[in-house]
Amino acid sequence: MANIYIIFKFLEDKKGKKIPLKFKLLHAPETIEKEDLNVEGDLDLEDTKISSLPENLKVGGYINLYKTKISSLPDNLTVGEDLFLANTKISSLPDNLKVGGSLILRQTPLAKKYSKEQIRKMIEDRGGEVKERIYTY
Repeated sequence: MANIYIIFKFLEDKKGKKIPLKFKLLHAPETIEKEDLNVEGDLDLEDTKISSLPENLKVGGYINLYKTKISSLPDNLTVGEDLFLANTKISSLPDNLKVGGSLILRQTPLAKKYSKEQIRKMIEDRGGEVKERIYTY
């Protein structure tokens, strides 16, 4: 377990400060609880070893997964702002994906295989939406 996680765990135990989801995802995913799945701000995981996200995750700001090992997204993912997936191995999209901003899919298998219009239709057919633009180039 990383030293930073040990510090966060100490603060949680002694001061009642919750461990941020980012650190649970990276250092102790087995400790993620239902109440951790509602993140008020951003979730920046750029260039980390993250390979998955929990189902029913709701992030009020943006999610940045640029240059991660992630290859799929969980069902019922809600992102209040932009969802950055550039330079990932994303090849499919989940059910009920909701993106309040733009979806950035540059240099992904999904972007190489489908047009922006096809991707938007896939998302809508699965009960989701992207409110702004989809970037695939």
